[in-house]
Amino acid sequence: MSDELGPSELRISDLDRERACSLLATAMEQGRISPVEFSDRCEASWAARTRAELLAVLSDLPGGPPPELAPLVLDVAFGQVRRTGRWAVPELVRITGLGQRTMLDFTDAVIRRPEVIIEVAANMSATRVVLPAVAEVDTDGLELVAGSVRHRGPSGRPDRPRGRLRRLLPGGGREPDPVLPTQFVLRGRATLASVTVWHPRATRRR
Repeated sequence: MSDELGPSELRISDLDRERACSLLATAMEQGRISPVEFSDRCEASWAARTRAELLAVLSDLPGGPPPELAPLVLDVAFGQVRRTGRWAVPELVRITGLGQRTMLDFTDAVIRRPEVIIEVAANMSATRVVLPAVAEVDTDGLELVAGSVRHRGPSGRPDRPRGRLRRLLPGGGREPDPVLPTQFVLRGRATLASVTVWHPRATRRR
């Protein structure tokens, strides 16, 4: 869509700013930046509003910015792209390859953000998205011309864990905190494209 914001224009959160200051603190401890630079860059991080402004503060550090801040662009003409297993999920995944077949399996992926945006702009393409057990999906912003969006699986809205109470386990330990649901937002515009969203059955706690 022509009115969609580019990755660099997306707004950042306080969590992004905190992570940036943490990276800057590590850089200062390693002697890569001075205490004065650390102070100035932290101030700039907290003043940043967009992804581009925050990336500019971190661009010259080894390793670059956190992977979740950098968009993942999948562009393979008439080829296949798969992301499965334990992979780090950024806030934005953009699918652009002509004739591309894409599989995004989030079942075991590392997701550190409450919202993941999947932008489909690949014509003559087929995209399959496998959601984690606790997730919600919004496909209202996805416009497919001569294409289709299909939802497969037991339910489009898996059961959420209720509350944040934890049970005592043998040995005095506590049950891990419940996994909070992640919102997946599919958006974009493509022609002769199909998108299949697979909803796995949620695992109930006992």
